[in-house]
Amino acid sequence: MQAPRGARGVRKDAHADGRAPSSWLFPVPVRASRFLAGDASLARFNVEVAQDRIASYSFAAAEKGDALFYDLQTQLQGNSRGRLGSGRSGIYQGHYLKGVGRTPAAANWSDGGDIYHGSGHLSVGSAIREHLITAFLKARGLGAAIVPCEAVLLGPLTPSETRAIRREQSSSRIHFAPADAHMIALTAKPADFARISNFVFALDHFIGTPQRLGELLLDLERYLHPPDAREDLEGAPGGIARALDLAFQRGLANFQAYARIGLFWLYLDSNFSLDGRFLDLETPLFFGAPFVGVSVADIEGTPVRALLGFEEFGFVRHWRLFIAWLKSRLRLLLAPEIGGLREARPYLRELHREITARFSRRHLLYRDVELTARATENLAGALNPGRRDRLRLLELARYALEWRLYRPEKPAPDMAWQPLECQPAPATPSPRQYEAASFIEPAASPDGKAFADALRRLGSNLDAGDLLRLLGKPANFVPQGEQKKQR
Repeated sequence: MQAPRGARGVRKDAHADGRAPSSWLFPVPVRASRFLAGDASLARFNVEVAQDRIASYSFAAAEKGDALFYDLQTQLQGNSRGRLGSGRSGIYQGHYLKGVGRTPAAANWSDGGDIYHGSGHLSVGSAIREHLITAFLKARGLGAAIVPCEAVLLGPLTPSETRAIRREQSSSRIHFAPADAHMIALTAKPADFARISNFVFALDHFIGTPQRLGELLLDLERYLHPPDAREDLEGAPGGIARALDLAFQRGLANFQAYARIGLFWLYLDSNFSLDGRFLDLETPLFFGAPFVGVSVADIEGTPVRALLGFEEFGFVRHWRLFIAWLKSRLRLLLAPEIGGLREARPYLRELHREITARFSRRHLLYRDVELTARATENLAGALNPGRRDRLRLLELARYALEWRLYRPEKPAPDMAWQPLECQPAPATPSPRQYEAASFIEPAASPDGKAFADALRRLGSNLDAGDLLRLLGKPANFVPQGEQKKQR
């Protein structure tokens, strides 16, 4: 059985009539901005949101001017107040631009307590981290595990922005990147992804006719596949169920690859794509070698310790929520009280049956013991611990799974932790210190040191032209000895 009639075919990335290509995307006007590009071909991304071009009243057909498409999102555990989606990002000319100013999704624009997310701007330090981690992962052969940062543009600050940044009323932190006191940034990534939260939003809001529903489910199948495998999809229930399975397996493998090189993203909510790649590259914590330990943050004068490691279990939690939501949503669409979908009910019934059969309780997604064993072996293969340390690693893996999936309030286990000789590059605006498990070598790896040094060096550059030239030559900051062939 295929998608409801009239919905089959491959969706294009943009529509010539100005309509959004997917049901979670909405247009907002843009204008030329103040960003400088290191390459003339990137100058087309010099845009910012221009909500003032949306008239309060209009009695004529809207003009089809230049527009950016921002995405709306529904988090499965609830959105933060005022965060309706990408508040400073959107799709423009086939790329996902971050740092374009406040989009209509930034309903937190007047919330002084959420200025990091509501200011509309991107800090230079954040842009450098996105660009750097892309270069380091490509050198490691892991370029396909992320939605890469392909370009950075820089612009001067206005006097009011300069004052706000000095008062720490933005996402910039001068003590991490002095360049933040002089510039703002914009990054560009390929717009070839969708998030779980995008699809949840769309299926919660836009059902309409069987054809519209079929288009949504085609979008789901399409974005579950990697960008180079999206041709000739028909939306058959079995095909969607298989695509869900493969996307989960692909994403889990990516998170295990991150763990083997000591890479943590810290914030997972809606920050990885349906096809399993990580896409919000702003806060990478990169050790450069396998790491299990604790992070220590100062919260109002009290040190708060949390386990750092086994981030793949956070990915598992999100997928469990997604599959549970998807099955319950399909059951609701089958209710006779939902009008207008009679024609689609046989298809929806089969889709629910295929997903339920594919993701039974025997599926890896729900097998805690096997997930824990795989996570332990994944790190043990890179750390080569002795028998006693392998048992400690397994104990930490068991704790991490319970903590991330079931009991987030559970304190970290009482084990021997040792301070790092060299702390990794800061990943978030909040200062943290890190301690390693007893079986982890406390010295930073060459790659971890190189990443921290490059971030410090680039973030201290106060000349936009010079910084753009340096960012255009990754060989200047990626250790050549660490480079691997692309997988």
